[in-house]
Amino acid sequence: MTDAYTLAKQHLDTNIADAKSQNIDLNAYGQALIWKLLERYKEDGRTVADIVDEVKYTLENIQDDDTFHVSRN
Repeated sequence: MTDAYTLAKQHLDTNIADAKSQNIDLNAYGQALIWKLLERYKEDGRTVADIVDEVKYTLENIQDDDTFHVSRN
C-alpha cells in the first residue's frame, strides 16, 4: 500500500513533467499548486488561521537536510 507522501511525490513528479511539456515555469506552477491546495483546505472547512499555523510550523521546522517535520498525520 502506498503512503500519502509517496503518492504525493508521484503526482508531483508527473504534474511537473506535464507543466514543463506545456512550457509552464516551475516557479509559476509551484505557486499555482500551493494556492490551489490552500483553497482546497478552506473548501474542506479549515480556517485561515489553522492553515497559516500549519504552513508556518512546517516552514519553521524544515531542516538543512530538507526534512520537514509535519505536525499533522
